[in-house]
Amino acid sequence: MDSLFKLKMSFTPFFLVLLFLSSPASSEQPTLKAIGHHDYAPWNWEKDNQIVGAAAEITAVLFKKAGANIDLTYLGPWKRGQGFVEHGVADINICAFINEQRKAYSVFIETPMGFIEQALFVKKGKEFPFNSWQDLKNKKVALLFGVSLGTKFDDFLNNNVKVFRANNYQLLFRQLKSERIDAVVIGRNSGQAILEAYGFAEDIVSLPNPVLTGKLYISMSKKSNYLHLLPLVEKQMQQQGYYQWVDKLLAKYTYIYQSDYQSENSTE
Repeated sequence: MDSLFKLKMSFTPFFLVLLFLSSPASSEQPTLKAIGHHDYAPWNWEKDNQIVGAAAEITAVLFKKAGANIDLTYLGPWKRGQGFVEHGVADINICAFINEQRKAYSVFIETPMGFIEQALFVKKGKEFPFNSWQDLKNKKVALLFGVSLGTKFDDFLNNNVKVFRANNYQLLFRQLKSERIDAVVIGRNSGQAILEAYGFAEDIVSLPNPVLTGKLYISMSKKSNYLHLLPLVEKQMQQQGYYQWVDKLLAKYTYIYQSDYQSENSTE
C-alpha cells in the first residue's frame, strides 16, 4: 500500500501542469463513450465491468481538461469494440496502433500517447534465434482477436506465419506452455505483468530482440460529434513531463494488476 501511495503522489507535477492549460472544464461537460482492450495490462483491461489501466486514466484526465467526461464502461472484447468505433456507438479508442483499416473509420492524434516494445514470449527451453521477421516463417505465433501491430507486420504474419488467435492471454500462455504454439506476441511489459499475475513466469520467457517498437495512439470515431476536442487533448500530450507521467502510470497499474490477481489466488 505504501508503494502505491508513493506512486500516486509522484504524479503531482504533471497534474499541476494540466490545471493551467487552456479550455477549462465546464460544469455541464458531455460524456463520451470509450473502448479499450479487455486484456492488455497495464495499459488497459476489463475490471468490474470497467476498462481500467494507464491508458484509461490518461484518456480520462486529458479529455476532462478538454471539456468532456469519459464513460469507460466495458462494452465488449477488443475486436467488437473496433466495430463500435467504426459505427459511432463509441466515440474514443483509448489506446491502439494505427493501421489502414482503423484509419478508414477513425481520426488519430498525431502525437503518440505512449510507446511499447512488442516481444516474442516463448516456452523456457524452447527459445529460438530471432533477429528479423523472417525467423518467424512457418512458426505458430499467437495474438488476441482484433490485435494489430501495424499494416506491415500484419501483412507479414498473414503471408508467412501460422497465426493463432484467442480472446485472452491466459489461454494463449497456457497453449504456449503446453507447446501447442511457438510464440505469443505481446508488449514486453504487458506480457511480463500477465505472466507474473498468472504464475507462468517460471515457464515462459521473452526473447531479447523486439519484434518492433510501436507507437500507441488515442483516436476517435469519424462519426463522433466531438472531434473538435482532439487538438485540445493533443496539446496536453505535448507538455513537458507528459511521458514521465505515462511511465509512472504504467508502474502504478502494473502493481494494481498483479496485486488484484495475487489477492484472487490467495482466496481460492
